[in-house]
Amino acid sequence: MELEEYIQYHESKRHEQPGFSYNTYLCSIPQDFEKVNPHWHEQMEIIYIKKGSGVVTVNLKPLEVNAGYIIPILPGELHSISLNKGSDAAHMEYENIIFSLSILDSRDENDWCRTNVIQAIEKGTLHFHRPIVPGTGFHNAVSEALDKADLVSEMHSEGYPLMLKSCLFQFLFSLFAHKSVEKPAPVSPHEQILKRIIMYVREHFAEDIPIEKIAAEVEYSPSHFMRFFKIETGHSFIEYLNDYRISYAGYLLKESNDAIGGIASRCGFDNFSYFIRLFRRKYGVTPKEYRKNR
Repeated sequence: MELEEYIQYHESKRHEQPGFSYNTYLCSIPQDFEKVNPHWHEQMEIIYIKKGSGVVTVNLKPLEVNAGYIIPILPGELHSISLNKGSDAAHMEYENIIFSLSILDSRDENDWCRTNVIQAIEKGTLHFHRPIVPGTGFHNAVSEALDKADLVSEMHSEGYPLMLKSCLFQFLFSLFAHKSVEKPAPVSPHEQILKRIIMYVREHFAEDIPIEKIAAEVEYSPSHFMRFFKIETGHSFIEYLNDYRISYAGYLLKESNDAIGGIASRCGFDNFSYFIRLFRRKYGVTPKEYRKNR
């Protein structure tokens, strides 16, 4: 599992299809993790709520979701997942479906599906209403395709990728058949700024990143930057940075035999006691205990 996948889904049950770019992750908030921080990737993602309720934020627009809701996430869209702080919801269980559109792309320039559906999704020009709510024809069509894909994923019989592809094509047809002629509101310029911040953290998290330095990267004053980040993510930049660092430490503990002290340093922690305290706060165990359970 790659680092970014691990950070978002490390505690969840994973259904991987070897040699086939289609994975599902069964997740629960807050049992698996408190929330999923803002992120994006080049694959298509589908968030299928199974129990409870919460908030899925797409391009900085929060969407309140309940059991049965389906939220397709297009490649490159900034998104996050959390509980709704304004409700009595104590948890939310959901399925993440991640797949690359390339497994459905014929690469034929004259292919109708490629031009009108796959490339339209990649470019963000195929618009549809989100979330997809139960009780609608749109939901019936999408859930039928996804539920069938889940069943096929458990088969692992010879040739099952053919059946799985047919389910994904059925899913894409549902999006196309229920496409909206109304264009969504323009993407907020804040999204690109937040993406720049997240990318900077990915590339420099092991370094010292004072607020003045990261604020200068996006041409904000330190006070404006701190206010902006808190409003858009719900927590401070330092909290986000430390969470990323601790998640990376967890990844290294699982994937390597490096000394724990070396891992702490590699993740940007000069104070080992502080590292241990933050790690235990996030995972409920010490790094040594965490490694034993890998």
